[in-house]
Amino acid sequence: MSVQPDSPPAPPIDPAAPMIAHTERIAIDRPPLETYAYVVEGPLERMIPVTKRLPGVSGTTILTGGPWGGPGQRRHVRLTDGARTTEQVLEAEPGQRFRYEVWDYTSAAARPVAYALGDFQFESAGVGERTDLIWTYAFRLRPDVFPGNLGGLGRLLMRMAFIDGAYAELMRASLAAIKAEIEKGP
Repeated sequence: MSVQPDSPPAPPIDPAAPMIAHTERIAIDRPPLETYAYVVEGPLERMIPVTKRLPGVSGTTILTGGPWGGPGQRRHVRLTDGARTTEQVLEAEPGQRFRYEVWDYTSAAARPVAYALGDFQFESAGVGERTDLIWTYAFRLRPDVFPGNLGGLGRLLMRMAFIDGAYAELMRASLAAIKAEIEKGP
């Protein structure tokens, strides 16, 4: 799998590093495999809308060979404010789990973030015609940049000022957009 030269290396994930996580969930009236297919293969710009405080997604560029969705696949995500991130698939279990790492944030507001881990879990509800979609996003702060340089206090400040506010709002808006798109059908 080749990686374009302008793709920075993924930061190593430290399982012992303190992270700030937030989880949102939504029930979708479609089976897990169908929900998974849309979340992984659908147009990201229709899934991540602009909110009051955060930009949405304007497009993506695949950086590795093959279609997006398999472990190791990497892409740039362009935001509506002109910023960009890089993301890479870590795990892909159709109808069950999709996990990815995000880094290389070019936005000044994301300067404190070393990397983030996104994790979608798809749980069958009822007789399999409904999916409980659970999305967890966890941020690892840079230990040498405010607020990460304040340790636990900095993580608390980041949670209160951003993660449980503006970012939670973005996650809820995204899940609502995903639900609406999937449930409207072809």
